[in-house]
Amino acid sequence: MKKDTAKLEQHLERHPTDAAGVISLLKSQSHNYEYDFNLEQKKKREKMKSIKRKQIGAKNATY
Repeated sequence: MKKDTAKLEQHLERHPTDAAGVISLLKSQSHNYEYDFNLEQKKKREKMKSIKRKQIGAKNATY
């Protein structure tokens, strides 16, 4: 699940030198990027599995 970074971003607008806040924001953004990447990879794998199932089904139907 993606992390909401809005509160951290607002906090850093008020306190731009808060090192812990910057680190937390970077960790959250990194987590969100990784989540999006993994989700996209999963979608691609599922699409390929679907295509393979359709190909196998088409081969079985022709015999």
